[in-house]
Amino acid sequence: MTKRTDLPISFFGKSITIACTDLVRTEHFYVDVLGAMPIPTDGYGCPWYRLGALTISLMPNAEQPSPAAFPEHAMPILWLEVDNIDAAYKHLQCAGTPIIRPPGDDAFMLIADPDGLVIEIWQRDDDEDSES
Repeated sequence: MTKRTDLPISFFGKSITIACTDLVRTEHFYVDVLGAMPIPTDGYGCPWYRLGALTISLMPNAEQPSPAAFPEHAMPILWLEVDNIDAAYKHLQCAGTPIIRPPGDDAFMLIADPDGLVIEIWQRDDDEDSES
């Protein structure tokens, strides 16, 4: 295949698709635990959600949970921010969410979704947002 250098191409992020083994369980986690809001759209059997600035679709076609283990394996990691990391930690504990790494002095934690996909959660820094 010939590489064209005369044609500028831009790629734009659209959505993150999360393959899951159990749609009901995964919807419960992303909607009821993380607060994702349904987006009315036909996703070909894949419901769509808004989670902060992210658009997420859930694709119920996985046969097994993720075999990846953090930090041994390469993997995508969903990055979320919260206004209060300690309150988020307590909320996630009460919801029975697997905690991979609790928050520490560096104000972030790692959790897993129902299929073992890693999610990184950081304390929101409003000063950082105002600089951009």
